[in-house]
Amino acid sequence: MKYIFSLFFLCSLAHSPFAQVSKYVPSAVKIGADPGALGYMVLSKKRDFFELEADIDIDKFFLVANYGVSEYRLDDPTFSYENNGSYLKMGLDYNFMHKDPKLNIAFIGFRYAMASFKDKLDYNTHTLLFSDTGWPSAWQQAANADARARWVELVSGLKVKVVNNLYMGFTVRYQLFMKTDQTEGLKPYYIPGFGKNVKPSSFGFNYYVSYRIPFRKKSIYVDKEKEVKEALK
Repeated sequence: MKYIFSLFFLCSLAHSPFAQVSKYVPSAVKIGADPGALGYMVLSKKRDFFELEADIDIDKFFLVANYGVSEYRLDDPTFSYENNGSYLKMGLDYNFMHKDPKLNIAFIGFRYAMASFKDKLDYNTHTLLFSDTGWPSAWQQAANADARARWVELVSGLKVKVVNNLYMGFTVRYQLFMKTDQTEGLKPYYIPGFGKNVKPSSFGFNYYVSYRIPFRKKSIYVDKEKEVKEALK
């Protein structure tokens, strides 16, 4: 009898208002990359990077994660600077276009970001004297072997379906409250994932190409959730 009662209870629950909890079950994951990395690799002598982004939907929201690797270098007759490391960003986006059956996305959200890197500066001490002393040139080095940084980001952007499950879009970032640890040997000039360490806040921009891998068809809730529309494939 208890098994029959349990089955009856589950059937009743499936037809109750609590059945709408299914809209919080993720329908797909999107995986993408920033194609701008290719341009930097070909055209820039200062910076190389590669970044991946993944998100998963929960009704009107997206859980988002970004992971990237970065290299930065400056060369001058009197000094050279090198920086390389990786970064991770995690956060939540709210989709203003959650009623769009084509599943286009316009979002606002936040990220918590962390970077781990090492950098070094080789410099000519003779140039620090700012005078013609005739002393011979001498090179010295300052470095951070295991530096870390953290900051938060306010983000906004668009992701538009181009064809089938292929999306293109961009993210604008306002990065702030940047802090560094284990940087007693040298103040880092560059932070992977953040950019130049000139101010504790800055703006950033990424362009993404993503592919959506669906788990199920997503239901679009409209008219105060009284009507449910099935999203287009």
